Amino acid sequence: MLVVAIDVGGPDKIGWAASNGRSGTGADLASALQDVADALSQGIPVALGFEAPIWTPRRDDLKRITSRRLGAEVTFNRAWSAGAGCGAMGAALGLMPWCFSQIGQHTKERLATTSPLSFEERAKGLFVWEAFVSGHAKATSHMDDASLALAAFQARDLRAPSDVPDEPAVNLAAALMATGWRIDPWEISAAGHVVAAGM
Repeated sequence: MLVVAIDVGGPDKIGWAASNGRSGTGADLASALQDVADALSQGIPVALGFEAPIWTPRRDDLKRITSRRLGAEVTFNRAWSAGAGCGAMGAALGLMPWCFSQIGQHTKERLATTSPLSFEERAKGLFVWEAFVSGHAKATSHMDDASLALAAFQARDLRAPSDVPDEPAVNLAAALMATGWRIDPWEISAAGHVVAAGM
């Protein structure tokens, strides 16, 4: 499996790290996505993580619609709706479709999921996950944050619980659909899988 973690931000605030030993910034992110496309074309499964909230709660109680998700957000006292979380999520709204389009230009393999169980069962395609690097777990550079996210993912079994428990959600997996990837429609309303560094 190839694993890539991207620390999300504007073009000058992107860092990435991959399990093939490569890492970089926004200036060479396209080369990392080429590696993803090449792996998918060779039948190698790929796990691509974005360090930003990529799913948001879908709640009935108006008073709780911007409240923290549980798990890591409680541990690190960082809500998805706080300033940094909203900023990263806003950047991800632009970056994720760009990444998926870049990958899709170089491979015909367009099967994707945000479910670790589906990914493990299929043993192929693209798995999109959420990296959570915050508080005392943060490093000094965007590339280092991506490296921490990568290490956290590699240290975890895919069947381990998400570091933010599931609840009804709106999932940015919609960006996959918008860019021509095949993904089960139910995933749009399901929580994604979160891996937190330092948990």
